[in-house]
Amino acid sequence: MKQLLTFVSVLALILTSCSSESSSSSSTTGTKLTQIIETFNDGSTETINFEYNGDKILSYTWDWDSSIQEEAFFTYTGDLITKEEYFFDDNDPLEAFSEVTDYEYDTSGRLTKSTRTENDSFGTTITVDNFTYNSNGTVSFTTTENSVLYATGTIYFNGNQPFKKVVTEDIGTIDEFTYTEENFYDDKVNPFNNVTGFSKIEIACPTYHYGFYGMPNNVIEIKQDGVSKETSTYTYNSNNMPATELYIDNDNNDNNSTSQYIYN
Repeated sequence: MKQLLTFVSVLALILTSCSSESSSSSSTTGTKLTQIIETFNDGSTETINFEYNGDKILSYTWDWDSSIQEEAFFTYTGDLITKEEYFFDDNDPLEAFSEVTDYEYDTSGRLTKSTRTENDSFGTTITVDNFTYNSNGTVSFTTTENSVLYATGTIYFNGNQPFKKVVTEDIGTIDEFTYTEENFYDDKVNPFNNVTGFSKIEIACPTYHYGFYGMPNNVIEIKQDGVSKETSTYTYNSNNMPATELYIDNDNNDNNSTSQYIYN
């Protein structure tokens, strides 16, 4: 579940209120994810609640405990998500955090630019990703931070699902390095597959979000430079969507958890 929501915090992933335009739901009963309950090895729990307008996602709230909450809000223009606002509050002014990501598209509805404005106690950082669609089916991107080139990379697809990215970060510094992330998927249905516009922004903020959150299928493993970093094992409901997930973080066992997926 950690990877699934990296974008929706991210998501990671992941936010002003939705536009007033309404949409009638066309989803099959029992296929709209409304809540995730995540239980960690130490017994602590986190709950994520999702709100929709028809098939458009409006917001989510992520409750850690009585003092910590994350909130995200989505704005649509037609059927495209054009803004995502995210807020973190743990009642400590030094830890307060917010970010706004604006999305731009070409006339074919393909994501061409994501601009993430991050505000915290250290100031404001503006990260811009520009995307170029290549004739061989890949997507190239450049990332700037406060107008300085930070990274370049290439995203690879299996059909319409991104599964790999090769990224070079810290461009032009002695710390410059290149890495490859690979996602592996099941053949079942992602809980956000029916959410309008969600798949369009899966490649956004590629240096900020780890891996991809999966569309139309579910991530079962992420590797970096050939080394397994995360795995997820699911059980499924009658609609072939995740019912439970066992998540393993190979770098930090404190993140290991079991999640329950609840649908309407």
